[in-house]
Amino acid sequence: MREHFAAGARSGHDEVAALSAQVLRELPDTAAPLDRPLQGSRHALLAQVPEAARAAGAAWEAALLPLASQLPWRYSYAARRDAPGLEDRMAWAELVGPAAPIHSERVGFGLTFLTRETFYPPHRHPAVELYAVVSGTSQWTLEGRTRLCQAGDFVLHPADAVHAMRSLGTPLLAIYSWTGDIVSPTAYV
Repeated sequence: MREHFAAGARSGHDEVAALSAQVLRELPDTAAPLDRPLQGSRHALLAQVPEAARAAGAAWEAALLPLASQLPWRYSYAARRDAPGLEDRMAWAELVGPAAPIHSERVGFGLTFLTRETFYPPHRHPAVELYAVVSGTSQWTLEGRTRLCQAGDFVLHPADAVHAMRSLGTPLLAIYSWTGDIVSPTAYV
C-alpha cells in the first residue's frame, strides 16, 4: 500500500504530491507489532474482493487475497431509505488510525471498497482525504464536478468539501488517507 500510495508523491500535481509525501512521513512503522489485533470480517462485499485484487495486478492479488477476510471491514452509517443495502455494498478497512490495528493520532490509512454499481452518497468530513485508486472505473464528484477515475488516479477531498463516488461495472478498491481532524465523523449532506 505504501508503494502504491507513494506514486502520489511523484504525481506532478502539487497538492497530491505534498499530501502523499506528508502521509507517508506520518505513517507509523508498520513492521512493528500491531497495537490492536486484527478482527476479521464476514462482510458481504468480500465476495467481490478477488475480482478487484485480480484487476489490480499480481502483487495486489498475492497480498490482499490471503488477508481480505482478516481485515477490519466496516460500515458505520445509519441505514438510508434512499440507499437500501448500502451497508452490504461498501466498507472500509482502517489499518492505521486512532482505533486501528496500528495506532496513530495523526493519520488514518486504509482501504475503501465499493462493490460494482454502488453509489456512495454526498457527504463531508473535517479530515482532508486523499484516495489512490487501485482498481475499478468509478465516478468521483467533488463540489458538484464529476470526473471518471481508474487505477493509478489520485483524488483529493479538502476538509469539509462535499463529495461522492460511484463504482461502475467493476468493484472499486482504493487506498485512502485522512489527515487533520481524523476523529470527527463523516456526515451525509
